[in-house]
Amino acid sequence: MKSSRRFGLMMIISGATLWGLSGPMIQWLFHHIELSSSDFLVIRLLLAGIFILCSLLFTKQNILGIWKYPRHWIQLLIFSVAGMLGAQYAFIETVHISNAVTATLFQFLGPVLITIYVTLQHKRLPSTMQFIAIIAALAGTYFLITNGSIENIILSKQAILFGILTAIGFAFYTLHPASLIKQWGTSVIVGWGMLIGGCSLFLYNQEFHFQHIANTLTMSTFSMLILIIISGTLSFLLYIGSLKYLSATETSILSSIEPLVAAIVSIIWLNESFGAYQLLGGAFIIVAVIFLTMPEKEVKQKLATEHM
Repeated sequence: MKSSRRFGLMMIISGATLWGLSGPMIQWLFHHIELSSSDFLVIRLLLAGIFILCSLLFTKQNILGIWKYPRHWIQLLIFSVAGMLGAQYAFIETVHISNAVTATLFQFLGPVLITIYVTLQHKRLPSTMQFIAIIAALAGTYFLITNGSIENIILSKQAILFGILTAIGFAFYTLHPASLIKQWGTSVIVGWGMLIGGCSLFLYNQEFHFQHIANTLTMSTFSMLILIIISGTLSFLLYIGSLKYLSATETSILSSIEPLVAAIVSIIWLNESFGAYQLLGGAFIIVAVIFLTMPEKEVKQKLATEHM
């Protein structure tokens, strides 16, 4: 194995692991401090956005060029509020209302929604493998929500709503900035997206006060807050960095360890318990995403090999 490829594999596995860890860490923080999702997100987005943009400035990259083109910065504003802020708020609120694993699995439904959107946009039916993956994802969502019994719905209506919004937000977050990222680079767009999203929420959230938040933090909760911001930012940078050495398909498949890490950490550290059908539902969703991210030829070869 080439050293560059090995380095890329280490980056994506580390990034996915850090993102899988961040969910349970956020859940722990909410259990140990009176902090709303909005307050947490203001801090997270502002600090992460400032960190990324300052890092780009340090490496002498052009972070201001996009503001010379009205069409581009209008797109950026839409992405920042509806994509970056919307997706992350829905994810954090799902963690707050339910748990980290549920939020991560709902996020993983994003690629399924993207597949459905693309097939509708191009007015063509999904391929056989895409259709199977969509059915598997829907079945997985059913098991996740009901634990196998429609009469015994495990998640609250609010958790289901924000979970679905998480998936929609992830899909929008992925599709909308494609042209901007091609023109200006991922780090620039995400850095500005985080900063603008954080500023927008700060202006909207009139009850947010840095002094009040600082007074409620203890040494342990402050340390956890910093760890969450660092791990979330690093996970993104590692994911983006791995694309230099691996294909998008490989990074997508390897990132499926996120919910696995979140589940293991939640069970061991937070003493979370999940029903057998919920775990089966999670497995269905992960398998659906893996097959969606595999090239069609590769899937056919894999199935052919299995039937030999």
